[in-house]
Amino acid sequence: MDLQDELTEALADGYRRAGDEVGYWGRRFLQAVRRNGGLVTAKRMLRRTSTTASRPTMGLDALLKANRPDLTVEAIVLRDQFRTLFTPDELKVAEERLGEYGKQAARHVADKERLYPDELEPGQKYMEGARRQIRVNAYERNRRARQDCLKHHGLRCAVCDLLFEHLYGELGKGFIHVHHLRPLALCDSAYRLDAVEDLRPVCPNCHAMLHYSDKVLSIEELKARMSRHSQPVAPRPCLTNG
Repeated sequence: MDLQDELTEALADGYRRAGDEVGYWGRRFLQAVRRNGGLVTAKRMLRRTSTTASRPTMGLDALLKANRPDLTVEAIVLRDQFRTLFTPDELKVAEERLGEYGKQAARHVADKERLYPDELEPGQKYMEGARRQIRVNAYERNRRARQDCLKHHGLRCAVCDLLFEHLYGELGKGFIHVHHLRPLALCDSAYRLDAVEDLRPVCPNCHAMLHYSDKVLSIEELKARMSRHSQPVAPRPCLTNG
């Protein structure tokens, strides 16, 4: 196997690992690698769009947000074994992208304490995911999807079983967040989403905890953590006079 074939295999392996370990499946990227080979595909992705900036890719953005820069095309290109296949300018583009977007990912992680997940409202069999830039990436939402999710799953938190109406009465009636089982940041720019299969009702506390670590936890993982660390509440001492 020559060096170009090794690069193609490394890029295909990166695709598989990104899917298995992060949940990002860049299918168009894999098609390009299979059709054109790894070297041609990587060189096309490293082209500058201007003299001062290089174009980021959706895969790079998603993998950095998942704290996995090691799986990006740029990181593979910069491996010592493959550097000779690329021009100094192409290597510089890869370094610039990892540097700039790595800084953004670090800021994103640092902001976790004050940036909690907003309620997301995708729908059953609706096209979603067009992104707009605010403070963090937000996504098109569909209110029908929330309704369909809650109609099927109910209003209890899928993690802790909290029902707000039981705790707060009329004030809490109908209140709950809706959580994506598959993070939108790791999806293609638009994808078809099923409200019953892909969404779950969760309370704000559990919703924040699902998103709080570098890797979005599954509902089962968060339940297991709660089970390991929960402790019974000690009864309050009875205070009496004399």
